[in-house]
Amino acid sequence: MEADLALAQRFATVVLNLSIAILVGASAAHIWLRRARSTWGIGLVPRLRKVMLSAVAAAAMAYVAGLWLEAASMAEVPVSEAFPAVRSVITATHYGLAWMIGAAALLVAALTLRIRNGVRPSAVAPLIRAAALGVLLYARSMVSHAGAAGDFTWAVLVDWVHLVLVSLWVGEVIVAGLVTLRSQPEWESKNRGECARFITSLSTSATVALVGIFITGVLSAWRGLGSFENVLDNPYGTSLLIKVGLVLCAAALGGLNRFVVMPKLLVQLRKPKRESGANEKFAMILQLEAIILVAVLIAAAVLSSTSPPTAS
Repeated sequence: MEADLALAQRFATVVLNLSIAILVGASAAHIWLRRARSTWGIGLVPRLRKVMLSAVAAAAMAYVAGLWLEAASMAEVPVSEAFPAVRSVITATHYGLAWMIGAAALLVAALTLRIRNGVRPSAVAPLIRAAALGVLLYARSMVSHAGAAGDFTWAVLVDWVHLVLVSLWVGEVIVAGLVTLRSQPEWESKNRGECARFITSLSTSATVALVGIFITGVLSAWRGLGSFENVLDNPYGTSLLIKVGLVLCAAALGGLNRFVVMPKLLVQLRKPKRESGANEKFAMILQLEAIILVAVLIAAAVLSSTSPPTAS
């Protein structure tokens, strides 16, 4: 029973983190394209809104499921009998406090998708959504290993920055590979120009996020391990090595796109005659990178539920 419950908790964590990442990535793409003037960019805005709505719905279901499973685990009762424990967890535990903060933030993020100004979304909505997602991710850090010493510590701050950057990287890659760059824009100069600017912004943002992920990841790993000796021969260190290996594979694909495929694609987008090849290759690599990043989230869920050596 305990093993099944732990597996269900990890599954809910993966779904929640993936949904939040997609919401962050779609929000970033929406900000870049909300003032688009080309048919390519204008056509993507409503699609991105649908992606955000779907991500919010999935995140809400996973968030509630996570609370229910955590209550069952704390009370050591079957999931079907966890309702009384859910109320106790919300009202009497630190986990419940963090959960309520995150739930409020998720609700605000959902409501921003309904704020409109004429035919276009309100300019203030993306800012409110970004702040709400930041609060939601901070609530997640509050109940992580980093939050063991308190809610407002350097460890929690580092973990929060790491979560924000990972969500941005994973979300941008998935949304670009499956939505915005899945097909070529119509071959008009305005479409080509906006697509080129979007690709450049995507690559720059992902590169900055990856540098930040590396720095915060090293700090978080050192906090959890305590010494190099703890990298091996324990479940936490093994999970960490698997996660790092997957991140390096995803980063290698991202580097291939940025330094090999993207320059050719940008040249192609500036040519007056249509050519094929670079755009499809760029999107295909993004899709492969997205698959690996989903595996990264799975490894992260296992890592977050495994006690670090420093905990003992």
